[in-house]
Amino acid sequence: MSAILDLQEPYKSDYSKGYLNINSEPRRVVLLVRNDGTKTSTSYARYLMSSHLGRYLNTDEHVDHIDNDKMNDVIENLQILTQKENNAKGRSRTYIELQCPICNKMFSREKRQITHKLKNGKTPTCSRRCGGIQSHKTKNSPVSPQAYTL
Repeated sequence: MSAILDLQEPYKSDYSKGYLNINSEPRRVVLLVRNDGTKTSTSYARYLMSSHLGRYLNTDEHVDHIDNDKMNDVIENLQILTQKENNAKGRSRTYIELQCPICNKMFSREKRQITHKLKNGKTPTCSRRCGGIQSHKTKNSPVSPQAYTL
């Protein structure tokens, strides 16, 4: 189901029609039809911010929802961020304390960095050096890795 948009500048000059749709994420998306009939799309948030500023946004400008509600497209809830700022926003990292099975040194790793190793039966080590030693020790005599609880 789509609604026809009354296009605002800067889109009004370059496009003949605009349709507002909701995708599967769910986010609002604007389908734009050029005068020659070719089509493109952009996020509704990006469309609103461009219309508010009266110019197209640069490729390094990303529109972020301040309250993290992707359906809340009021202009007061939108801000422009760089890709790096947008990626870092709201990211919480979980660290886990571990003990190296080779040198017994305590170290911490981000949970996402070690989860896949544990699933594959590998024991995390504190460094590449200890990882190499562990690899040579277990190459000819497989030993079950220490069990870590997450």
